[in-house]
Amino acid sequence: MGKIEQGRYLEDNPEMVEKLGLLGAGRENDGVLEMPLIEAAYFQEKGKISTGKSSSELIGIALHEDSLAREKFLVLEKLRESGRIVRFGPGSFLRIYKKGIRVGQDRTEFLLKVLPMDEQPPLLEDLQVSGKMRKALFYAFVGQEEINFVKAYRAGFG
Repeated sequence: MGKIEQGRYLEDNPEMVEKLGLLGAGRENDGVLEMPLIEAAYFQEKGKISTGKSSSELIGIALHEDSLAREKFLVLEKLRESGRIVRFGPGSFLRIYKKGIRVGQDRTEFLLKVLPMDEQPPLLEDLQVSGKMRKALFYAFVGQEEINFVKAYRAGFG
């Protein structure tokens, strides 16, 4: 069983590190796999890891550092269920990979920012970040019953 330390789930069992790595989970560093608690909650719920806590307890702990932990969990779950690999990226962005690839085989397909349904995104700032990384920008607006995905881009009229 891995352990929870400093807002992350850590796994040092070589078999589990390899297994989770093949699933695109977390990041390996010197034989230790580290993953955000939101991602650990997903894999806990799927029975892939055992943390000694429930997935809702893990999300509760993650809420101390990230007020959007519940929303990010729902988006992570939806994207993972559709066959995508999701990694936690720069700042508050999630990095989304193409369907059917393994991490390391290809680059991030697009960046995604999770927001509550009624929040206005900082569009110009986010477009600058995605532009520097040369990635498409999407938003996931999360409500009580639904998740709306919206693509954002800069239009040129020339």
